[in-house]
Amino acid sequence: MNKFFLLAFLLVTTNVILAQTEQGKYVVSGATGLQFISSNIEYEYDGQSLGDITQTSFSFLPSIGYFVVDNLAIGLAANFTSVTQKDLGAKFTIKSTMILPSALYYFPVSGNLRPIVQVGAGFMSIVSEEDYDYQSYKDEASGLAVNFGGGAAYFINEFVSLNFGLSYTMANLKDSDDSDSVQKQGNFAGNVGLSVYF
Repeated sequence: MNKFFLLAFLLVTTNVILAQTEQGKYVVSGATGLQFISSNIEYEYDGQSLGDITQTSFSFLPSIGYFVVDNLAIGLAANFTSVTQKDLGAKFTIKSTMILPSALYYFPVSGNLRPIVQVGAGFMSIVSEEDYDYQSYKDEASGLAVNFGGGAAYFINEFVSLNFGLSYTMANLKDSDDSDSVQKQGNFAGNVGLSVYF
């Protein structure tokens, strides 16, 4: 009798979780990849301080998707990153923004843990600023970015999942002042965050 109730509970729970990725539902990931790093590095030579470097990094990846069919969401993902480094009176800042239409697929497996894959392509821009000796320099580049990755969503309940994943982004960016100057990037990233389904 206990086995019957356990089996019935598992079937009901699995159906509820799978229902969250059915056609007509939405998924919002407001914290996936949220990251903040601050570090201070001091250099010494023969016991004498040569100065220090302070670095601060912040990254945030929000996204929203609509399930056009069961387990497949189409939507928009973004990535906002800022890195600032201070070194002996100089300040260097890099800010990047990506806006990517994307597709997210949840594999229809039973249980609370479901594999997911994502692919997206869109626009990326980078602004680099350097302040040194009362002078400022600014450089801008933009272009096409492609992102793909995979991981897993662990459904805590019928409305929320905890997500783990890895992604790779390729970008081909042209300098705004010199179209012959091209910056090619390839970046790996690990992400942890939450998604809400409604």
